[in-house]
Amino acid sequence: HVVKFDTAHHAAVPHIGWNGRIPHQDSPVFSQVTGNEEVYFVHSYYAPLTAENSDWVLSSTTYGGQRFISSVQKGSVVATQFHPEKSGSTGLNILKGFLQSVENGTLTTTKPLEVDLETSQTQLVKRVVVALDVRSNDHGDLVVTKGDQYDVREQHTDDKRVRNLGKPVSLAARYYAEGADEIAFLNITSFRQGVIEDMPMLHVLEQASK
Repeated sequence: HVVKFDTAHHAAVPHIGWNGRIPHQDSPVFSQVTGNEEVYFVHSYYAPLTAENSDWVLSSTTYGGQRFISSVQKGSVVATQFHPEKSGSTGLNILKGFLQSVENGTLTTTKPLEVDLETSQTQLVKRVVVALDVRSNDHGDLVVTKGDQYDVREQHTDDKRVRNLGKPVSLAARYYAEGADEIAFLNITSFRQGVIEDMPMLHVLEQASK
C-alpha cells in the first residue's frame, strides 16, 4: 500500500529534490554507483517498509524522519521511486548497471545487506542551479542577458542595445568550473521563432554539454 506524506511532519509535500539511498540488497543494478550519490525525487506518496515487503526492498530513503522504499528488486523485477532519467550521471550509471546485468545474465544475483534502521538516514541536499537567460542581440549573436521581465535593453545608452553579460558557452563553462550542479538555458525569445530558427540555440546546448 502507499501513503501520502503528512504535511504536519514534513517541510514540504511533495518531496522534491536530490536525496540519498540506503542499499538493502547487494545488486548488480547498483554496480556502477557507490552508496554516496544522490538521486532525484518528486512524489507525494510513498510505500512504507513492512514485514511483508521487506524482501523486495532494494533501497530506502528518509524524508522528514519518514523512511520509505526508494527502489525494489525481486528477481528480474526492478523499479525505483526516484527518477533515474533525471538523476544525471548517477541515474545513467544505474541504468547502465541494470542493462549490463540483463545482458550478462547477472541481474538476479542479489544478496541481502544488514541495515540499521534506527540510525541510517538520508537527507535532501542543496544544489546550485544556474539559470542563464539567452537571446539574440542586435547583431544576431546569442548572449546571456538579464532585465526587467523581457525588457533586457540598456537604458543608459543611446542605442538601447541588448544587455550583454557574456557568451552562453563560456559562462556555462565558468559556472561549471565553480561548482554549479545544474545549468539551465532559457531561450527568452523562442516563442517568437520556430524550431529551425532555434538551431543556433541548439548549437549552444551542444557545445555547452561538452
